[in-house]
Amino acid sequence: MPNIFDPATARADDLRVARLATEAGADRLGMSLYELEPGESMHYHYHLGREELLIALTAGVVVRTPAGRRELAQGEVVAFPRGDAGAHGFENAGEELARVLVVSEQTGPNVSVYPDARQVGIFDSHRREERRFGALFDLGDAISGYGGGAPDSNST
Repeated sequence: MPNIFDPATARADDLRVARLATEAGADRLGMSLYELEPGESMHYHYHLGREELLIALTAGVVVRTPAGRRELAQGEVVAFPRGDAGAHGFENAGEELARVLVVSEQTGPNVSVYPDARQVGIFDSHRREERRFGALFDLGDAISGYGGGAPDSNST
């Protein structure tokens, strides 16, 4: 069984990660342990259909939200609702290894928006082994608007 005190050995988003919920056999909940070296960060993003929680397991974690940046106390829990109000990123602003636990709904299809990069990522299934489609799109490359939206507006 996984343990939050074990080191993260896999890599995702250029960070060390352990997919603890998957390893424990969860189906609809995700829980990932991220380990960040000083200066490493998770890109600023939000999910249209997933709520997430972040737990700072160590000091030195700075979270970015639409309200700005702030350093979290060890053990502090922050919620990120679905949609742009839940936009978030985090970084290790300390001098030691930082550890962060992220708990999330596992829903599919998933749409993730990366406002700084002006990109949208989409995949069809919450289970990696069942995915048939997954792609990252640059909003500036869109053929046209869709459903009343503008693909390359600055409000994304």
